[in-house]
Amino acid sequence: MPSVRTRIAVGLCGLALGLGLPAGVQPARAAEWATCKFFSQLPDDCARAEQKKYDNLRDSRYVEIDLYAKDALKKLLYVSIYNTTGLNGADDSRDSAPKALVQTLDPKRIAKKYQALVVSITPPRYWTLDWFADRVGAVRSFDGLDAAWMGNSQAPQSRISAKPPPDAYRYIPVARTSIEGIKKGSQVYLLDDPKSRTWVMRSYTNKDIPGLTIDKLETLGDLLKLPPGWKFRAAVLTKDLVLESKGGYSASTQDDKGNVYDLTGPGQSNFVP
Repeated sequence: MPSVRTRIAVGLCGLALGLGLPAGVQPARAAEWATCKFFSQLPDDCARAEQKKYDNLRDSRYVEIDLYAKDALKKLLYVSIYNTTGLNGADDSRDSAPKALVQTLDPKRIAKKYQALVVSITPPRYWTLDWFADRVGAVRSFDGLDAAWMGNSQAPQSRISAKPPPDAYRYIPVARTSIEGIKKGSQVYLLDDPKSRTWVMRSYTNKDIPGLTIDKLETLGDLLKLPPGWKFRAAVLTKDLVLESKGGYSASTQDDKGNVYDLTGPGQSNFVP
């Protein structure tokens, strides 16, 4: 399998009402235009995006493919994000990133096809969310693996450098108008940082810990190299957790094993677990 760069999931973009969301949940709109306003040689898959809600996600497998380009007008770097969730036979297998297709992905070939400066492919990940809702655009084929457009975001120039900076335990701001949920009674996996912020895991990967499964995440803290002031813990939700960035912007982080977390708290979620 070709070498690929691991990247935090930058964020998913807008949605409208009528998707079966919990009572009182309203979609964030502040960053919706920001996700569509980029202009380059990449496919423009934002304008034709439609509202969609994904249910029964927990422990289903996916891959994200990120296409980087320069905005022709603003001369800045941005990324178009494609995600395999719900595709490639996932309705039956709960695996939208079959190994036979993932292991043949060639970032350079994909970059040439879509005229991207750089293509970054995450390792296979498994959702720890129960559901999310978003605007989802066109489905594209990447060396035979189908993935749907799920957002654009401005990106720092370091993302296309030979050695992108690590994402572990860093506060990484993202444009996000998706809504995500974890149901009451589900176990959640949390990072508490030195600034009293709590981050909830949205997906895990077994890339660096072979054999890691969702039922082993409760003891993940024993394997992490946590910086001073950081703590890992697991908890069972006593009510539904809904993550919605009221201002259209949020933050993500990773641990040192490549698992991805979203920020919780005021303006980010309905409560802090």
